[in-house]
Amino acid sequence: MNREWTPAPGGAWVDAAPAGRHAALRLFCFPYAGGGAAVFRGWEERLPAEVDVRPMHPPGRGRRFHDALRYRLDQLADEATDAIAPLLDRPYALFGHSMGASLAFEVAQRAQARGLPSPSCLIVSGRAAPHLPARDRPIHALPDEQFLDEVMRMNGTPAEVLEHPELVQIILPVLHADFEAIETYHPEPRPPLSCRILALGGSEEVRGAEAAASWRGYTTGGFRGEILPGDHFFLNGKPDSLFAILNEELGRFL
Repeated sequence: MNREWTPAPGGAWVDAAPAGRHAALRLFCFPYAGGGAAVFRGWEERLPAEVDVRPMHPPGRGRRFHDALRYRLDQLADEATDAIAPLLDRPYALFGHSMGASLAFEVAQRAQARGLPSPSCLIVSGRAAPHLPARDRPIHALPDEQFLDEVMRMNGTPAEVLEHPELVQIILPVLHADFEAIETYHPEPRPPLSCRILALGGSEEVRGAEAAASWRGYTTGGFRGEILPGDHFFLNGKPDSLFAILNEELGRFL
């Protein structure tokens, strides 16, 4: 595994604005562990036309397949904050699912600490707040076969992947890196955010309601918690409920 770390240019993380597009709100979207910008394909058609959807491109996957992986969430958050900083010329929101929720939270914290414009809303999905202890034992250091078994048990990777050994060899390093990043993430307490927080959980998650409610104390700017039908990856199932809530919530800022 290549553990060399070099800063990534902002353009690697986020696409430039489409020519002639003057959206009222930008939505930066952070994928779950092992996921990439493709997780958010089609979102622009499901959200108001005034929302400029910006999927984030973590290293080691998609168009950044050859970029060195990162093994610490702080590194990812530093890079992502640097990348979006030039694009904060209008109101914006942050969305993240699972690992992406923790990453979006860290970007919001950095924006506030650096004196950058704060997001209008932080949307944390499928992830407990940092102060809650992890429910599962760490798996990132397990041998590949055991590690993959645990990941597949979480239902986030299509079973068909196992039928293609070449795909397994491509995705395993990414998953190992992402799980190491999230399983070694233990931030110190910091002042609450000033932005609104929307926290989402799945009805079939073991502690979905508890995880969503756990974010309430992380902001002074208003809080909303919602439970959606489905397991941990409810955004990949039938996401009508998700988009109904996102449209309603983002509409507050248009």
